[in-house]
Amino acid sequence: MSFGDKVRNAFRVSLPSLVLSLVIGFFGGTFLGKYLDRIRKSYPGLLVILPGMMGLRGNVFSSMASRFSTMLYLGELEPSMRDRKVLENVVIAMLLSLIPVTLLWAIGVIRGIRYHAFEILFIVIGSTILVSLILGYFTAGITILAFKRDVDPDSLAAPLVASMGDLLTIPTLIGFILLLEASGKAFWTLNGASILLLLVLWFLSRVRFAEFLKYKQLFTTITALAMLSLISGFTLERFSGLIASTVILGFAYPSILSSFGNYGSIIAAKTSTKLNLGEIESYFSREPFEEILALLLTAPIMGVLINLFSAGIAYLLLGLEPRFALELAVTYPLMALFIMLYAYSLSYVLFQHNIDPDSVAIPLIANNSDIFGTLYVVAIAKLMVGA
Repeated sequence: MSFGDKVRNAFRVSLPSLVLSLVIGFFGGTFLGKYLDRIRKSYPGLLVILPGMMGLRGNVFSSMASRFSTMLYLGELEPSMRDRKVLENVVIAMLLSLIPVTLLWAIGVIRGIRYHAFEILFIVIGSTILVSLILGYFTAGITILAFKRDVDPDSLAAPLVASMGDLLTIPTLIGFILLLEASGKAFWTLNGASILLLLVLWFLSRVRFAEFLKYKQLFTTITALAMLSLISGFTLERFSGLIASTVILGFAYPSILSSFGNYGSIIAAKTSTKLNLGEIESYFSREPFEEILALLLTAPIMGVLINLFSAGIAYLLLGLEPRFALELAVTYPLMALFIMLYAYSLSYVLFQHNIDPDSVAIPLIANNSDIFGTLYVVAIAKLMVGA
């Protein structure tokens, strides 16, 4: 592909998926912005766990999308939802998601979370099972559909999967909170049904412990990254008041994190596929940097849209006068460039050390993007309020 073709592909395929994922992300952001004060006061432990949960969705399922894409290109997966490997991967993804979030909760308790601690555990478990099931089949469906229609899954799947995770994560958490407050019996019944569903699917998939061990590298990576996400969690908890004071950043927070993760995941997925196909000969090969530059051209549009969507939601829900955050619009493309260069460099180095980028690079990039993104949001909030 020429550079012009890469630019056209970025605007024709990647930008629409990035914008769609942005819209989806703002659905979750609307819930977070609306209920942020309530969570801070009644369930503060969730703020510590929330970035890890959001990052975990991207880690597990963006990695699954990239893995499906590589398997499809190599002929190891039939482009059909009926392929047994689809159910196997969904079940494994559910298990991979549950263990780290439980550890996040445990560390949060050790660090001093006491209020509603037991209820928070089952809010996390129940929502993780349901979201993982939906997101697992969504990931398989969008990857297979793109492949069957001759659209590069690496350009399309990662942004949509990560943003769908954001769309489902926050509303589902809040839904479990509201259900708990409305009816404890219904809350515990739903949790029991979710756990039973997981056990049934595990039995039907015939996934055994030996097969699960094949993903030891991925499990170790996402668990370690989940622990690392506590940096984002404690930062969010500490500065949640500052973020809430800007209003628009409270609504934009999930979308900012997911969009940075999307940029990184697209580059990582493209790099992984090209490396496996032998299309990148050295670090300074021209093609990957052209891909980064082409995708960078979409970043100013995304920065403006984040501003417009945030201001519009704040006006519609709270009646506040819309404000354009120039600080965000100017710096957003620079941050996106940093994330993409980091994603490419990490994927290349890991591949050179015989480490699969699909299993390690994408989870690491998604997690680090959340940390960088949270610090970025705090910095922008300080600029906006003059702190």
